[in-house]
Amino acid sequence: MSSDPETDSVFDSSEFLRRLVKRYQPGYWIGGLRRAFGPVAELGEGSLLGDLEMHPTHYLVALWRPLDISAPFLPRWPYKVSIVTPDAVTAARELLEDLPRRQRMWVAGPEIDWALMARIVILGEPDLQAYQHRELQAFIRAERRATLAAISLHYTQSDDSFEQFASTGPPDSL
Repeated sequence: MSSDPETDSVFDSSEFLRRLVKRYQPGYWIGGLRRAFGPVAELGEGSLLGDLEMHPTHYLVALWRPLDISAPFLPRWPYKVSIVTPDAVTAARELLEDLPRRQRMWVAGPEIDWALMARIVILGEPDLQAYQHRELQAFIRAERRATLAAISLHYTQSDDSFEQFASTGPPDSL
């Protein structure tokens, strides 16, 4: 992060809170922040006993430009996706980094496909460590299990909507 006092004021917690909005309105950027994994401890290589390496908590952040009024749905592909350490405050600051000055942001919730965001990070970040790749894969598997659980909860076989859903494709395409 920059040590420029003018830039640092953007990252002041009160400034961050002033830039957040509770409900989306046209013209607002859309952000998302989610804990992906961690902290992680693993045995290091090269030691007979193995040194314990500690890795901090990792967060996924995603940012979308303001929506076009003619397409008021969150696009599948964000403007930015990245993985950030070591804490939620740093991840929140990362969201503001590409947000134009004085622009406001709504933080989305379940609208975001976090498994897709993790997949983008895996494919798009060339410097991921082996533990990051492994933990992101585990995150994706957990997200898929949660999706399948939600489907089984909300779309039962006795329900017409389940029958429509079941005919759309094989379950492993999720």
